Amino acid sequence: MNMDDKKARRVTIDLDEVITRSDGTKAPMREFVKEMLHYNPDFEVTTSPRGETWYLRKKK
Repeated sequence: MNMDDKKARRVTIDLDEVITRSDGTKAPMREFVKEMLHYNPDFEVTTSPRGETWYLRKKK
């Protein structure tokens, strides 16, 4: 994906899935997303009106 692409892509992830980080440690996807948002404050999580879908969006 080109970083200049303006079109968003829909991805579904399992927040309970255990992933292996680049340093070899393991963590649930939920923890990884929290860390990513902490270290990259340009993004935020928003929800659909009914709260069924969460979106990771770049802050304006």
